[in-house]
Amino acid sequence: MKKTQVALAALALVASTAVLADGVTVYGAFDASIGHANNGKGTYFDGTGSWNPGNNLGFKGTEDLGGGMKIGFQLEAGVGLNNGSVVSGGNGSRTGSLFSRIATVGLSGDFGSLNVGQQLSPFIAANAAGTAGNASFFVNRMLMVGFGGASVDASATTSSFPFDGFFIPNSFLYTSPSIGGWTVNAMTTAKAASKDGAIQGPVASDQYSTVSLGGAIGPINVIGAYQQRKNVNSGYTLSASMPLTSELSLAANYLNNDETASSGSGISTGKKIGSTSISTAYKLSDALTANLQYARNDDTGTAQQTLTSVGVSYALSKRTMTYASYGSGKGGVNAAFADRGNNNYAGGAIGTNSSTNFSVGVATSF
Repeated sequence: MKKTQVALAALALVASTAVLADGVTVYGAFDASIGHANNGKGTYFDGTGSWNPGNNLGFKGTEDLGGGMKIGFQLEAGVGLNNGSVVSGGNGSRTGSLFSRIATVGLSGDFGSLNVGQQLSPFIAANAAGTAGNASFFVNRMLMVGFGGASVDASATTSSFPFDGFFIPNSFLYTSPSIGGWTVNAMTTAKAASKDGAIQGPVASDQYSTVSLGGAIGPINVIGAYQQRKNVNSGYTLSASMPLTSELSLAANYLNNDETASSGSGISTGKKIGSTSISTAYKLSDALTANLQYARNDDTGTAQQTLTSVGVSYALSKRTMTYASYGSGKGGVNAAFADRGNNNYAGGAIGTNSSTNFSVGVATSF
């Protein structure tokens, strides 16, 4: 009994120390919805994020080393509200990992910052910048272009560190300081890395690199990026956004995914697909915002591939909102990310089928 009390006291001390540690922050974002799909699946509960993709719980902190230098860390786990499971919210092949989204440590200073570990690809961030309104729209749209390159699964048989999400394992990310209002992000991966205490040899499809450049041209925020995953694919993207009035904002994006040089990845199609999207958000009041989003592929087939989303969100507070969203996908495109297993993507055969999805939910963060 005494041993148990001592153990509990020790745990309490560790917990209180963590809470009080200077520069350490606990954060999270949670989104849950009730949806209805027209493909025979009917009404369902989505605990992974219908509006803000990737429910998560994270820890981050910094320590001042002096001389303008800081060291920082970040750990972020995906959380499934359906059953409390650890999910990725982006890195689907590593759902068994506790911190399946982000696990990094890095240095920052006048030179910029250098972080190492598993972290978000700058290419993915550049795509997200071209969306106004429902943030899940950019995720679903990347699916319709072949899952966007960083997100192509090489499968466990051809990869020591399989990843099919937006978070890149064994990566080095350098972010420059702002130079004339412009910032460069450059990421690459190690050719080999340790896994569960053993060094895994280099696998070609684990080699990934990307670079992005972002800044402003007058009132227009722009960011472009290029990425390449060896023997799988390459691609580039360009996003722009701007406020037209105090109530109305506009965003646009072009995304190109090239799999013509792929070899042996198992799912690459040998296609080059481009996609254009445009979205707008309009504030009807201080709390109520409406948005319209549309994307179209340049691939041809038995049906034109398009994705359309209409939604409204209502702010209940600075951190919490409720929303309703309707999506329509044509030419084999999914209407919602949660229903991605139902139809064909641009990365596969072009279909004639269409799908619709309606969701109502609530999202909060801290």
